[in-house]
Amino acid sequence: MIPSESLKILFVDDKANVRSFVGPAIIAAGYRFIEAADGPTALFLIEEEKPDLIILDIMLDDPDFGGLDICKELRSSGNQTPVIFLTVKDRAEDPRFLQRAFSLGADDYITKREELLQIENGMGIPPTEYLESKSDVEELLARIQARLPQSRPAVAEMRERSFGDSLHVDFDTGLVRVMRESGWEEETLTLTELEIFRLLADRRNRPVGRIQIVDTVDREGTMTERSLESHIHRLRQKIEPDPRNPVYIITVQRIGYRLRIPE
Repeated sequence: MIPSESLKILFVDDKANVRSFVGPAIIAAGYRFIEAADGPTALFLIEEEKPDLIILDIMLDDPDFGGLDICKELRSSGNQTPVIFLTVKDRAEDPRFLQRAFSLGADDYITKREELLQIENGMGIPPTEYLESKSDVEELLARIQARLPQSRPAVAEMRERSFGDSLHVDFDTGLVRVMRESGWEEETLTLTELEIFRLLADRRNRPVGRIQIVDTVDREGTMTERSLESHIHRLRQKIEPDPRNPVYIITVQRIGYRLRIPE
């Protein structure tokens, strides 16, 4: 497993304010952030930095060398680094565009929603509020994590695991043993609680967006971000030595949650 701190994300967009919006979120998620404003710089950084994933704006301000051209040149050279395209809604709904993007080697795409478009168009969202526009950030982080399977430890294969000296979890039965002031106590996680915990444990100290948690564990399509908060509350009641002062499940403002795993 590759530590998240060594994973590099190259973000290619000709709008400096968009790069300023996305960069802090990627860094907060534990990745190294590299940026480029044009195709030639992007190709240079791909060669020099060897990023683990590339995010390309499809509409770079260069009619002769846009995102599709970068992807085409990348794949023609034999480079198979995962590529996620950023695109506007009209293009995302055009099957001919998607067919061309995937035929050139794109791995995924994300549609720019209202918040990111406002920032791109210079509508005055101050840098201190960039991360308030969390829907684009959460979806982008979810897609990054989905395209970096090598960064995930095989927690799912472990039957039982200790998290520091105060918490033991059996992933087969959902049985939890937690050390509290009165001594060791046993709790049993529900299936949903266990799946949330497993997902957080898979990320090893890295934040997981609320949208990704809901999409991953909600098989019936009934969970919302608000009901997720209730699941997190009950999960903390069962696994935290002091649920009022959580030391394992940490809230990451404007993004989601992370599981703090003691060394």
